[in-house]
Amino acid sequence: MSYLPPLPLELQQVEYVKIYFHLQIKEYFELPQWGLLQLRREFLQAIRTLDEWGSTSEADQLKKVLQPPLSNDPHVRRQAQKPAPAFVISCAPEQYGLFEPGQSIVLPVLFLGSGVLVVNAFVAMLQQLGQQGLYHGTGRFLLEAVESEDATGTRLMHWTGGEQSDFSAPLCDLYWFLERQQRLDEKLTLDVVSPLRLLHQQKPLFKVTFAELFRFVLRRVSSMLASHSGVEIIDNAQYYLDHAERVEVLGDRLKWQDWRTLRGEHRHQDFGGLLGSMELSGESSAELFWVLQLGSLLQIGKGSSYGAGQYRLRTHC
Repeated sequence: MSYLPPLPLELQQVEYVKIYFHLQIKEYFELPQWGLLQLRREFLQAIRTLDEWGSTSEADQLKKVLQPPLSNDPHVRRQAQKPAPAFVISCAPEQYGLFEPGQSIVLPVLFLGSGVLVVNAFVAMLQQLGQQGLYHGTGRFLLEAVESEDATGTRLMHWTGGEQSDFSAPLCDLYWFLERQQRLDEKLTLDVVSPLRLLHQQKPLFKVTFAELFRFVLRRVSSMLASHSGVEIIDNAQYYLDHAERVEVLGDRLKWQDWRTLRGEHRHQDFGGLLGSMELSGESSAELFWVLQLGSLLQIGKGSSYGAGQYRLRTHC
């Protein structure tokens, strides 16, 4: 068992809810692999429709969540110059292909800090999205069930079918989340399970060292907590970055894969990300373990709020 440093007590102030939305498909449609990573465009269309139909309050709430304004707090602005949405979608990578009427897609969404206040508005947006379709106007669905996850990891069903009224999901905090996670062992494997797109000077990184990857994790965790919970947990970022440089990488199997093509009038552009795994020494990564665990919850890189940059941690001897 490796040494683990104490967790920051400030994490007790960072609340979140985890909701699982069950979408019952109403028509035949083909969902390409990683098609659910493109939900931002569909969400914005649903919000515009809600606005046009007079649901102005819900639309305004959702606009601020999808496109958060800059904070007035200079300390928060230093952490997050361009705030990310206050939610994180983490769909199972195997949810793609031909769907038939009656099949279901599960959409797990974590709402962090201020994002907790818009859960019911998010439900209204999903109900509108069900009428317009999940992907390019196809894949209409019925929001058939909503369940949440409590602090022990147990799922609680809130409603199935019928008219849905406002509900309150159980609040969890990040300190307790870390307390119930797996303990660190001799080896740590980081499995990237959805395309990880890291940008440096507006250009994608086709290969990264662990130290480079950890820098993105640290930035993501710090900015999300500062932007949506008003909490700063990293007093000395360089301390963690120096430890990341010393982590022993036992195996690196991260590879770049293209997953879609953006078609323009004059040229086509391929988009992709890193997939695969990286095996690390548990002893070397002990000081960073809790940050990596939070990164696995919040995801990292371009499009991380919509399902990109998911990674999972495995510890083993």
